[in-house]
Amino acid sequence: MARIIPVAHDFVCEWCWIGLFQAKRMRREFGVEIDWLGYELFPAWLVEEKKPREPMPPNKPLTPGRLTLAYEAAGIEPVRKPPVDSHAAHEAVEFAKLSGVQDRLLERIYYAYWKENVDISDIDALISIADGVFEDLEGLREAIISRKFADKITQFDEAAFANGVYNVPTFWIDGQRYAEQPWSRLATALKQPEGVPDFYANLNFPYFEGDRPYVLINMVTTIDGKILTGNRGEPVEDLGSKTDHLMMRRIQSAAEGVLIGAGAQRSSERIWYPKNLYRFVVTRSGNVLVNSRFFTDAPEMAFVVCPESAELPELPDNVRVARAGKADVDWSLALSIVRSEIGIKRLLVEGGSEINAQLFHLNIPDELFLTLAPKIKLGEGVPTYADGMPLPREQVQKYDLIEENRWGSEVFLRYRRLP
Repeated sequence: MARIIPVAHDFVCEWCWIGLFQAKRMRREFGVEIDWLGYELFPAWLVEEKKPREPMPPNKPLTPGRLTLAYEAAGIEPVRKPPVDSHAAHEAVEFAKLSGVQDRLLERIYYAYWKENVDISDIDALISIADGVFEDLEGLREAIISRKFADKITQFDEAAFANGVYNVPTFWIDGQRYAEQPWSRLATALKQPEGVPDFYANLNFPYFEGDRPYVLINMVTTIDGKILTGNRGEPVEDLGSKTDHLMMRRIQSAAEGVLIGAGAQRSSERIWYPKNLYRFVVTRSGNVLVNSRFFTDAPEMAFVVCPESAELPELPDNVRVARAGKADVDWSLALSIVRSEIGIKRLLVEGGSEINAQLFHLNIPDELFLTLAPKIKLGEGVPTYADGMPLPREQVQKYDLIEENRWGSEVFLRYRRLP
């Protein structure tokens, strides 16, 4: 499976015009795939309000700026254009993703805007650009007019900043952001120099067809199996190393959704996930932390999974609720909803220990990721990878070790459930 590099971009950005050529070179030299994420630098209201720049004093000498130097380094003739509303162009690319031809259409739009002076805010112009890329041009027109994919397009400033995007293009390489960078910096990051491990970069999973997603669990524990360094309810960022955090992001990028228990969600207001990742928090009582990035970063991607008896607080707009079970969460129903109604094929579970135990009792987890941190915690009643009631001897579950990696004093293990 090719390595996927997400890129936040906008057609009307000079840096992104350079970024297009950088992305093409990435594909050519490193065999990566680009996941284009639409960001609007100048929404319609801002285009109308944008004022021209103040003229320079006549006696000020010309000096090359960063953008001019970037054009020179990329071997591209500098071009400057007044901004236009690019929303319709981003809608077109999202529509093209349904047919897998987004790269062709995106490149056509960039060239039309920067080389041919085409107004890419005009729907008819976009239809003309798309002619020959795919056949359903009327479907494209309808999608643009209805703003069908508006929830997948991020506007500046507030929403973009919440995703960690302050400049475009922003390339995500191994969990790190590279914004408005020269090719040499991007190439160095892609080469994974000494100090950055390459495991988990291209995870593959077996074909799985069923009424629930393929379920992964990822946890970090001490040598004695504990999953925290302080007390319950406290953040645990210090348990694993920066390498463990990087591996966590790589595993997340291989999933389509992530699920955590309410205790883990309440333990840190700073918990965050990539914008394109669905996130589910499971609670029996309804006690979730509302003012958390878990909800506020991308509320349209957030779900609360709870039984019918749960009393929920007022949730942010667009956060959805999936009720499964009466007094306790019905996991079979909940996972069926995740698979059939939301379309999640691979679901990553990140604890806590009680959630993991409930899934193990139902023999659900298909793969386990375990980072063994070189630390000792000790303590009775301190949560482990999975707590809950013990299984009888005859029901003890067995897993096959399919991957093991060592980095420094940490060990990274991957298991798959035996039939």
